[in-house]
Amino acid sequence: MPKRALAFGGLAAAMFLAGWAALGAQATTNKTPQRMPNDWPLSIANVLPSGQPVIPIFESWYPNPDGTIAFSFGFINLNSEEAVHIPLGPDNFIEPKRFDGFQPTYFEVAPKERARFARHQSVFIVTVPKDFKGDVVWSLRVRGQIYSSPGRATREEYGIEDLESLTEAPVAAVLKYAASGLSGRGRNAFVAGPLKAVVGKPLPLTIGIDLLSRPSSIVTWYHHQGPAKVTFDPKQAVVKAGGDVNTTATFSQPGDYVLRITALESLAALEQHCCYTNGYVKVTVTR
Repeated sequence: MPKRALAFGGLAAAMFLAGWAALGAQATTNKTPQRMPNDWPLSIANVLPSGQPVIPIFESWYPNPDGTIAFSFGFINLNSEEAVHIPLGPDNFIEPKRFDGFQPTYFEVAPKERARFARHQSVFIVTVPKDFKGDVVWSLRVRGQIYSSPGRATREEYGIEDLESLTEAPVAAVLKYAASGLSGRGRNAFVAGPLKAVVGKPLPLTIGIDLLSRPSSIVTWYHHQGPAKVTFDPKQAVVKAGGDVNTTATFSQPGDYVLRITALESLAALEQHCCYTNGYVKVTVTR
C-alpha cells in the first residue's frame, strides 16, 4: 500500500519546503546537509545529494484566446546529484486520464542557477476545454510516497493573463523547426518529429530562433521523456543574434524520447511565468 498522498500547488510547495527542511535536519543527525552555492539556509536544507523526493507542482493557469485554459506544471527535484526516472504509468500519471501522457518522465537534478528553489519551472502545459470543470491532477510515486498537485482555474490568485507588460523580459523568442515547417512562440510552440536516431550516435538538432529585437536569449535543451540517459553537446547556449541553434543529442538506450528546448531572455522571465518559449522534439532511438 502506498503512503498517503500529499497535494501541492505553488504556495503549498513553499510551505512544504520549509517543513521538509526541519524534518531533514532531524533526520540527518550524523550528516551535515550539503549546501548548494549562492543560496540561503531554509530553502536548501532539504536539498541533499540523493535519496530525496521529486514533487510535481501546479504553477498557474492561463486563459487562451480561443477560450480554452492552459495549466502550467513544473517540478521540484530535491536531489543535487541524483536525476530520477519515473516512467508514465502507475507511478507518473495525470487525471482525468484524457490529459495524461505529456508530463516529464526524466527529472533532472536541482538546477544550480536557481538552486534555492530546487525547481524546474514551466516544464509543460495541459490545455483543457473552456467548459472544463474540476481539477487536473498530476501525481508522482517516489520511494513509496505519492505526491499530487491539482491544477485548477477556480483560484484567481493562480491565474496569469498579461505579464508581458510587467516582466523584465517582455518578448518571448520565436522557435522554428525548419525540418517540419513548424514554428511558434510561447508555452507550447510546437511538437516535432518523431526523428530517428541510433544508440550512441550523436543526432544533430537544428532549431531556428528569431529574437524579435531582443538583445539575446538563453537556449537550453532538456531530456523530457525517455527510458535512459540523453547527453546534449552543447546543452545550453547564449544566442545574441537570430539564426540557427545547433546541438547534438546522444542516447544511451533505445526507446521513444521527447526532448524539450526552452528559449528565454533571462531567468527572471521564467520565474515570472512569462515570456519564454518551449518546443518539443520526439525521437525514436534504435540500436
